[in-house]
Amino acid sequence: MSAHSVNIAKERLKNLLTADRMQCAPEAAQRLPVDLYHTISKYVEIRPEDFNIEITRTDIHIKYMGEKN
Repeated sequence: MSAHSVNIAKERLKNLLTADRMQCAPEAAQRLPVDLYHTISKYVEIRPEDFNIEITRTDIHIKYMGEKN
């Protein structure tokens, strides 16, 4: 098994666990970070590479890394 396929398998498992914890379909869990990014970007100038969302069992952590110069 190549390192690439291992990473893909890990990411799929992570997505399934996240969806299960949120009690929603995996597709909905995958759309959530994108929807949050689009909503926040309406009010704040932000680049996708400066924006990270981490969903845990009890929290949603949103990290914004960057400043407008």
